[in-house]
Parts: sequence; C-alpha cells; structure tokens
Amino acid sequence: MDYQKAKMQAGFWLEYAGLRVAVALLRVLGIDLASAFMGRLWRWFARFNPRHLRAERNLAFALPGLTDTQRTSILLDMWENLGRTFAEGLLLPEMVREPQRVVMSEKLMADLDAIGGGGAVFCSLHQGNWELLAIGCAAVGRPIAGVYRPLKNPLADRYFRLRRETAYPAGLIAAGATSVLRLRSLARGGAAIAMMADLPDGTGIRAPFFGGRSSLSKLPVTLARHLGLPLVVARCCRLDGARFRIDGERIVLSHTDNPDADVDEGTRALHTVFESWIRSEPGQWMWATRKWSEAILGGAEDD
Repeated sequence: MDYQKAKMQAGFWLEYAGLRVAVALLRVLGIDLASAFMGRLWRWFARFNPRHLRAERNLAFALPGLTDTQRTSILLDMWENLGRTFAEGLLLPEMVREPQRVVMSEKLMADLDAIGGGGAVFCSLHQGNWELLAIGCAAVGRPIAGVYRPLKNPLADRYFRLRRETAYPAGLIAAGATSVLRLRSLARGGAAIAMMADLPDGTGIRAPFFGGRSSLSKLPVTLARHLGLPLVVARCCRLDGARFRIDGERIVLSHTDNPDADVDEGTRALHTVFESWIRSEPGQWMWATRKWSEAILGGAEDD
C-alpha cells in the first residue's frame, strides 16, 4: 500500500471514529436536546462557512424585497434548521421509534387514500427535515424506497446507510448510472419511490425558478409519467423543536401523445409548488445550493 492510499485510509478511519463518537454523544443527550444543541451550534458558526455567501446571494436574488435584517434572520434560521436536521439524521433510528413526532395533514392523507396501494412516486425538497417524510408515509401504511448519494468515505457511508435503512423498509438506492433502472423495477413491483427534486440537475429542463432560469430536475415526473404512477409532492415542516408536520398534494400529470411535453409541464408544476412552499417558510429551505448560475445572480442573461 503506497503512502497516499494509507493516508486516505487513515483519514477514513478517523472520520468514522469521530462520527461514531458524535452519534454516541447525541444519543446520550436524546433527540430534543441533541437537535437543539446542534441547531444552536450551526446558528452561531455556520455563517462563517463560505457557503453562507452563496446562500445570501441566492436569497437576495429570489426575494429581493427583503431588508438586510430580514435576510440575516432567514439565513440564521436556515443554518439552525440544517444543524437540527443533521442531528436528527444521525438519530434517525431513534426518530423512527417516536413516530408521534411527525403528523400528516388531512389533505395529504386523503390524497394517499385516494391513490390506494401499489407503486407511486413521492418527491420533496430540502425544507424542514426531509428525511422524516419516510416516517410519516410508513405511519399511514406506505413504506417507501429512498434515493441517496453515497459518501466518499466507505466506512461512514455504510454506517449512515444502515441507520437510514430503518426509515426506508423498501430499500435505499444509491444515485448513479443504474439507479433509474432500479427505481423503475421497484416502482413496477409496487413500491413507493421517494426522491428529492429541488437541487439543480444538468439533465433536467431549463425553466424559471423565482424568476431566474435554472436546471429543474425532471426525474420524478419522468418516472411517474412513463410508468403511469401517481406523483405526490410533500414537505416536512418543522413546527417546534423536533416536531413536524407533513403537507403535500398529488400532482395530476397530463397523458397526451407528446410525453416529453407532459414531463415538461409536470416539472414546471412541481417546481411551482416548491416555490410557494419556500416563500411560505424561507428559513427552512437550504439556500446554499447552486440553484442559479453566476450569470443569473450577477444580473446577466443566461441562455
């Protein structure tokens, strides 16, 4: 084993050990204290992260009518929410054992009852604690399969995966070249598929988002349209501390002779819902993404 490989392996083990220690300490604190502690920590220190500047620019572009004080408040709320979400994610098995922390809106429950059993596509955005959508769905008899991005550290990745699988009884699929085929197979077999759709996606469509052109993910709409499955959009909003409410609705997709146009229309409708939800709870959305290009943020055209 050469020096660089040995150094990398040592780094993986140190990172993994630190992760295990962090989880052990958070478990000692319990869900409520761990969530509050990590949220406060991130609120204090995350503003010094280089991503804070990107989040600030994105927020100023998307909601230009805010004052400086309002922007600062939203961004600090965002970091606190992300810190809490990080702690709650590390304690996901413990969260699964306390499903009463997550309530589902009557409208969404009615929509889920209406579509019945069988396959479905659920999609969400990085707002509130998105991981807990799986808990809410399982509580009403809809166990789902999730899509995740593997970590570079294989030790940490395996540990995270084992802990997350408690919330995804139908399985976790690593995002990659073969993930779409796996998702299609699971959906055809009757599983509900959950995925995030608010991050920029180079394979998506170019369309306005908060007035600026962005790459909008079309994967959930494509799967639902081509497989003839219901498409449900949902979010898990933080109510108070580590307690949440899941809202959502079904998006009815067109089925014309032009499937590409149907996907385009459905993707725009999906992101219209996302935009309205972000406007309603801006402090709970993850603003530090590369949602818009530098040209857009700088006020230039971006075709």
